[in-house]
Amino acid sequence: MCAICGIFRSDGSSVDPLRVERMRDAMSLRGPDAADFGCGPGYALGHRRLAVIDLTDAARQPMPNEDGTIKLILNGEIYNFQALRKQLVAAGHRFRSQSDTEVLVHGYEEWGMHQLLNRIRGMFAFALVDQRSGTIYLARDPLGKKPLFFRWADGELIFASSARALSLAVNNALSVDPRAISDLVSNLYVPGPRTIFDGVEKVLPGHYVSFDRSGRRRDQQYWKADFYHPEEGISEDVWIDRIDEALTTAVRRRLVADVPLGLLLSGGVDSSLVTAIAARSVGSVKTFSVAADDEELDETRYASAVARRYKTDHRVLRVSGDVRRRLPALVASLGEPLADASTLNFVGIAQLARQSVTVVLTGDGGDEGFGGYSTFWAYFHAARLAGWLPSGMRPATAKVAAGLQEMPGPLRRTGTLLKLASLPVERTFHGGRWITAADRAALFSEDMKEQVAGHDPAGHYRAALVSTNGAAMVDRVMQAHLLTTLPDDYLAKADAASMAVSLEARSPLSIRTSSSSR
Repeated sequence: MCAICGIFRSDGSSVDPLRVERMRDAMSLRGPDAADFGCGPGYALGHRRLAVIDLTDAARQPMPNEDGTIKLILNGEIYNFQALRKQLVAAGHRFRSQSDTEVLVHGYEEWGMHQLLNRIRGMFAFALVDQRSGTIYLARDPLGKKPLFFRWADGELIFASSARALSLAVNNALSVDPRAISDLVSNLYVPGPRTIFDGVEKVLPGHYVSFDRSGRRRDQQYWKADFYHPEEGISEDVWIDRIDEALTTAVRRRLVADVPLGLLLSGGVDSSLVTAIAARSVGSVKTFSVAADDEELDETRYASAVARRYKTDHRVLRVSGDVRRRLPALVASLGEPLADASTLNFVGIAQLARQSVTVVLTGDGGDEGFGGYSTFWAYFHAARLAGWLPSGMRPATAKVAAGLQEMPGPLRRTGTLLKLASLPVERTFHGGRWITAADRAALFSEDMKEQVAGHDPAGHYRAALVSTNGAAMVDRVMQAHLLTTLPDDYLAKADAASMAVSLEARSPLSIRTSSSSR
């Protein structure tokens, strides 16, 4: 786990190293173990390292190929690097280290960028400079676990693991995008590719971007989620075996590290499952939990039961004022605003874990893959109800639903179910918006209203639904959630909070399928 940054110029002119070093050192918490720099004609690369795989100096970055014509910097981990390394050695490639980073360098030489990205399994954001073709590539993992921000202006590319760090390369001359403010207050996050800064973009999950000496930009998608894979006649037992095999492989891959490793155990199904597989795979493990102030929300009793069942070395953090006073430091480490309040608890438990381990496994992504949220339950049952509801009755049903939604308790839930059954999913799915259009109108100044006129903070949700045509209603919603809220809120939270205390967080339940874009 690391931080990456750099500058690339299409005209091949030299880059001031101080600009890159400012970005690099602003991200020291992401990589406290080493600070490195490399440059060549028209580019300069910076790297901060949190050493996890191959702790020797041979693994420091930028990582070159044999003749130095390719340089690569990586933030993240490649979990199947050992298998890929064997293939590359058999093909004649020579390695200088035992790191996963070097596999990317030789894999690019052997297979090219697109095929390399379809072969690797991991969480990553990396930059690769190919001096032979005069091209730089920026790539991001399929689900967006690791961040990568960039700005292309006047023939110059600037990129970094943090938008805040990137701004230092232009002397903080970036302006805030008003549309991003509207997105933030509506959704609690800024959806990609937009960022808080005007002119700065995120590399989208499952994509890579390239720039060459002619100034040409190319955007490529190498992977996309696909929830529409009907397979008839497969029994539930077969599905269970398939899932067990896939999850066991995912967890075991993420247990590979040359430093101490533990697990964040909330007591929910997701993290408990990861703990069970990890304990079954390696025996004794360390686990960490957060005790909430609200007894109704406190799940430590479940976490403790799991810890006893699998005989883990278990520690509990009780959230207090001391933890909440870390808020200013957390905000400074985010790099881009994120209004998810649970980030604070995450950084507290991450700090506790960091006292004894360098890597943790989490349960993030389980709800998206297995329909764990109540929203998914509602859409699943609404689709069944819609099948019994004549189309002519749907407008009237929608009116009844609106009235019931103003009522308390079970009547409100019934109203929600009727609404979902009677209206197209494009009109009802809007992620986790926290304020209405009327709320925004009351909150924003007249000048702000003019600047965001015509911008719809829910537009990215609807765009995600368009890409899921053909699937069932609940599958469309699950896939849209995976494309929006998961990368830009939940996984961004896990990355920011863990990196704020120099801890690597791995999420084995957030895994790609075999679907790819060719």
